[in-house]
Amino acid sequence: MILLFFLTNILGVEPALAGLVLLFPKLWDVISDPIMGGISDITRSSMGRRRPYLLAASIPFGLIFFFLFLTPNYDSELAKALYVGLIFALGCTVFTVFNVPYSSMVAEMSDDYNERMSITSFRMIGSSLGVLLAGGLAMPLVEIGGGGEAGFRFMGIVLGVLITVFCLICFFGTRKAKTLPASNKKSPFGEQVKIAFRNTPFKMLMLMYTFQSLAVGVLMAGLIYYVKYVMGLPETSMGIVFPILIVTAIIFIPVWVKIGVKLGKIKAYSIGLIILSVMLFSLFFTKSSQLSLFYVQIFLLGIGFSSFQLFPFSMLPDTIEFDELQSGMRREGIFSGIWSSAQKTAYSVGPSIVGFTLSMSGFVNSSMQPESVEVGVRIVFCLFTAAMILLSLLPFYKYDLTEERFEEIKLMIQQK
Repeated sequence: MILLFFLTNILGVEPALAGLVLLFPKLWDVISDPIMGGISDITRSSMGRRRPYLLAASIPFGLIFFFLFLTPNYDSELAKALYVGLIFALGCTVFTVFNVPYSSMVAEMSDDYNERMSITSFRMIGSSLGVLLAGGLAMPLVEIGGGGEAGFRFMGIVLGVLITVFCLICFFGTRKAKTLPASNKKSPFGEQVKIAFRNTPFKMLMLMYTFQSLAVGVLMAGLIYYVKYVMGLPETSMGIVFPILIVTAIIFIPVWVKIGVKLGKIKAYSIGLIILSVMLFSLFFTKSSQLSLFYVQIFLLGIGFSSFQLFPFSMLPDTIEFDELQSGMRREGIFSGIWSSAQKTAYSVGPSIVGFTLSMSGFVNSSMQPESVEVGVRIVFCLFTAAMILLSLLPFYKYDLTEERFEEIKLMIQQK
């Protein structure tokens, strides 16, 4: 959310170069995430298949976050960009070690269609609180630390410690969670990936989610630029704008759970996506003098964003039963790894798109920007994101894993 801003406005790196160095580390996730998922699928330990990796990544993750904002004293802007890109790649790898096994745990905890949605709601509320804490505290912590490079180093220390603490809480808090043993039936890793892509519901869901993640990657990286250069607010206003977005999303997750139970996940999620796209499109026309309207739009945007946080993560475990019917194996890790790689790649492309848009719009490293920058931010933050959300509905219409079909699949698995 703030790494692109850190590179452009603090380290003075040209926006296109900044976006580029944030892209390549995430491309490594395309390889590392499925591999990590496959490793966790076959792991045998007294702590289960997944939890050893939660413990292993906790402390390194916090340390790397601190080093990410250490602001090296290199004269060359390329050297600064490469440093951040290298540490970012290391951070992405450690996050993979933690997040892929963690994401695989929902499918093991329950095989009930709606209970998985309930479990996911708790997970995503916790995730949203973490995002709120980081997003809301980041820039105020920078100010408390003295602003500029010193402020970002202070923020890196504080949030790095919190990252490690919460990762350890997650490890110890899941010690009694239901887990499944590693299967004795094994296939080569490449063959497992091929089989995963024969899973039509999974393919449609992942394609849909990739488009949405691309939009959200642009949204998160571009929000601070929209606040600063479109609405004319200081970047510290992110401490108000971002909490409105995320608190609204947290509040409405239980509401979406009830809507999902009543209408089904597919219909409920479609409604949420339409709300999200309409509100993003409406922000294109908001003027800097319409501050009250802006806050209302962010609130409504949070309602749509809430559905994005809940439904895809509760639908992913359902596709694993479809795979089990075909392959006879439980491969939560492989599917979570492929899913995570698509998600993180799309997230990383988002800042790159914002960076290139800023460069093409005439962004300069000074307090005053040309009017073309405002236009560029409006286009990429509002129109591009709305278009990606609407585009994601096309593959989603081919996703047909309803509760009724899911129960039929479970019955067929039991009969086999």
